[in-house]
Amino acid sequence: MEDYQEIKGIEPQGVLRCFWQLSRIPREPGYKKPVSDFMAEYCRGLGLEVHQDESYNVIARKPAARGYENAPVVMLQAHLDMVCEKEPGVEHDFRKDPLELLVEGDKVRANGTTLGADDGLGVAIIMDILADKTLEHPALEAVFTTDEETDMNGAFGLDFSALKSKIVLNLDAAAIMTCGAGELEVCMEVERKVENVLKDGGVYEIVVGGLHGGHSGDQAMEERGNAVALLNRILCGISEKLPMQLLYMQGGGGFSTAFARDASARIAFDFAYLEQVKEQVKRHEGMFKKELEKRDPGVRISIKPVETKEQAMATDTAETVMSLITCLPDGVFSMNRDFPGAMESCSNVGVVETYADKILVAATIRSVIESKKYYLLNKIMRLCKALGVACQVSRDLPQWDYCVDEKLLKLICEIYSDCEPHLQQGTVEAGIFCKNMPGISYVCIAPRYYNAHSPNEYFLISQSAKNVGQLRELLRRLK
Repeated sequence: MEDYQEIKGIEPQGVLRCFWQLSRIPREPGYKKPVSDFMAEYCRGLGLEVHQDESYNVIARKPAARGYENAPVVMLQAHLDMVCEKEPGVEHDFRKDPLELLVEGDKVRANGTTLGADDGLGVAIIMDILADKTLEHPALEAVFTTDEETDMNGAFGLDFSALKSKIVLNLDAAAIMTCGAGELEVCMEVERKVENVLKDGGVYEIVVGGLHGGHSGDQAMEERGNAVALLNRILCGISEKLPMQLLYMQGGGGFSTAFARDASARIAFDFAYLEQVKEQVKRHEGMFKKELEKRDPGVRISIKPVETKEQAMATDTAETVMSLITCLPDGVFSMNRDFPGAMESCSNVGVVETYADKILVAATIRSVIESKKYYLLNKIMRLCKALGVACQVSRDLPQWDYCVDEKLLKLICEIYSDCEPHLQQGTVEAGIFCKNMPGISYVCIAPRYYNAHSPNEYFLISQSAKNVGQLRELLRRLK
């Protein structure tokens, strides 16, 4: 067993050790076999009944403690994958390199990358509970799913008929969550027609960076900066003042569920306009700093000359791309009426990528109400039709409607007395479970983690220790 000196003597020791152990395993969405095999072997090593399915989900069953044989079966549920983002310039291969974890006082974070507390912290808590032979609890089904951060094909691929749980405790959202948003991703493709770059000018790269990033649902109400949208505003501002060619545009980390922290574009223009272009960049930086002063004060913009042999987008292609990003819904669309301070529906233009034959733009819609989700989709589809842009829905995940027994919720509120039942603004697998397991009670009661989906992600040891104690007490009282 490894000796993790940085957490020696710190509680909850078992959970922290499990998290450190898990963080050595690749957990990139889609690359699921390594972490699935790790979890299956871990559970088998505890002598548990283990099933690993074709989607690489892992189900482990732990018998009830003495005196709990007649209690309803309880599921502890978490997902194995994580969003893989890193700071610009950081060398890290998420398919083979372990995360470098840092302890800074009460805070745990990763060095230059996402931490994977979403949902590695939930996974680690379940690992620790499965290993504890002294804990009093009902029969447990531990369900570890794959691909939650992309299409949730892990949850969709589960054999729900084999599951016996009547209570599902999800460890992927801060306690106490009783309902949540659905999610829909739209991928749009603009055909990339090209033309030669003008001979008497130069090519310059504009980069937007320094933003917090984060989860487009959980942090929706914080209205953080979106590097894709900000970069597009700069390009539109320049193109309205002088002739330019757009060669390339890239933004986001490949996940439209996260706010884009950085984005870049290469443009070509006559050298005679250089000072005007620099002035536009400077003006927009000042404008963005004022707009984001309280929300994303680190925003910065740079411009520098670059050498490239690539062709420019044809004028109509560039105009279509800029018009599309300008007009796409981005940000909070409607406020929730049941949970003050929460969003009801929102959209995030999280990705733009330039390929040889196309420009891809991806947006994630979230909504607690299904009709609002499809209304936002309709807005996007009509916009794409008007601009002649191809679009398709790449995933459509159900919202999580309230489904919890009132007696159970009362007990949870008694134990988690520092929390109020609330809405989960991000999308979890709850909607899939509730639709496939009629009559279950489903609640999220995980420790908090902060700035998920960004390299600024962290969790607090003290909060986690408190929540672990509360979860153990809840299991003890489910008799």
